[in-house]
Order: sequence, then structure tokens, then C-alpha cells
Amino acid sequence: MSVADINSYRAENSPVPAVLRATKILEVMARHNGPMSSSDIARETMLAKSSVSNLLATLQTAGMARQVSRGWVLGFRVLELGQSVLSSTDLISEFRRKVGMLDILREETALIGVLDGLEVLYLARHNGNQPVRLAIDIGQRLPAVVTSLGKAMLASLPEDEMLDRLSTIREMPRLTNHSYRTMSELRGDLDDIRVRGYSIDDQQNTSGITCFGVAITGLNQPTAVSSTMISHRATPQLRDRLILDLRSLARQLSRVAA
Repeated sequence: MSVADINSYRAENSPVPAVLRATKILEVMARHNGPMSSSDIARETMLAKSSVSNLLATLQTAGMARQVSRGWVLGFRVLELGQSVLSSTDLISEFRRKVGMLDILREETALIGVLDGLEVLYLARHNGNQPVRLAIDIGQRLPAVVTSLGKAMLASLPEDEMLDRLSTIREMPRLTNHSYRTMSELRGDLDDIRVRGYSIDDQQNTSGITCFGVAITGLNQPTAVSSTMISHRATPQLRDRLILDLRSLARQLSRVAA
């Protein structure tokens, strides 16, 4: 019996096999940047190709998947559902409302995200009024160790949980020449973040872009807010004023779950 057949057998004998297999397909498609063939999906999900083909047809009928010239992509219904989740979440609506009330932060690009394993999942963005800003798509994921949001959240974790997560890193992600090369560099930065209370992404994620992040306490899932800008604008004076606003925003959002 092949691995695909074994996975199909396990899915068939689970309480809701079709739902689990369909969810697995959607997750694989979401991680892939562009169309995927049914064969590629079957290989990555380790499901039988016949099962994948049948589920794709069902997902297409439901608007969750659509077939294009080069394969399969997520359907627009997925986006609709995702936006519904965000609009119904108190934390996101409060983030959008309260950013607009902060004198400095409302002029800048502000972000909120959660920590999923060792990735940052971006939940919402406030665009501000700057002519140039970093374009982060809602729902996008990035390695936590090269983002201000991710480092703020990692540093906010209990020591043993932080070490457990870091222990899964086999190779440091190198997005720019400023990204950390070693775990000791990262650990030193996380120690500094715990002392000063905010994180800095100094071009570690994108060359020419600097970000500051502050973790939100009291939530069930590690969450943080950040501000991002062109590096030459990140003067000590602007940094200090932004950190005050980010800390204020984080305190206010921590009360949402109270």
C-alpha cells in the first residue's frame, strides 16, 4: 500500500474524512504561490490523486477552489470567509479604531499579527499617510525571526516555550544581508528585547525597511503590533514617539480579552 493510500485510508476512517481532506488541500494551496496541478496537490497532501480530483471538483462547486489555465488556485469564497472572520473579531476592529486615535502611529503603517509556530501571520494593516510603505498582505506569513512582530512575540514567551520553538530551527532564514546568521545572534537580540520592551527589525526582513514591534499581553495566542517605515526615516526621535504609541496600543488591545 502506498503512502497516499495509507493517508487516504486514515482520512476515510476519521470522523469527518472529506472535511479533513478538503481542509488539507486548501492549506497546501494557500501555502503555494500560484496555480497547482492536481498531481502536485496529491503529492504534497499525500492523498490519492483520485480523491484529490473529486474534492477539487466539490471545492470548485462551493467556490473554495477554481481551475485556471495552469492548474488550481483558491476560490474567492475563501477570501470572503476570511474577511468575515476578521471583521467579526473584536481585536481587529479595535486595532483599526484605536490606531486612528494615536497622534504619531496613525500617520505610519501599522500591523497586527499572531505567532503560529515560528511564523508571523498578519491579521490587519493600517496604511497611514506616508508616500512609501511596506506592502504586507493580510494572511501573509513570514519567518518570525526576521520580523519585529515575530521577535516581540518570541521574546514575550516563557523561557521554556521560547526555547522549544527555537529548537525546531534547522537553518536561519536569510532574507537580506542583515538577517541573523547564527542562533546566538538571535538569542542575544531576544534577550535585549525583553529588557527594553520592544523589538527592532533593522532591514532583516526587507532591505531599506525598519520596523518596531511591541507584544500584547494577556491574550490566548501570542500577538503583537508594529510600525514599519523606510529606514532613513527611523530617527531616534521618531522611534521613541512610535514606541510610546505602540505601547499604548498594546495596553488598550490587551483589555479586549479581559
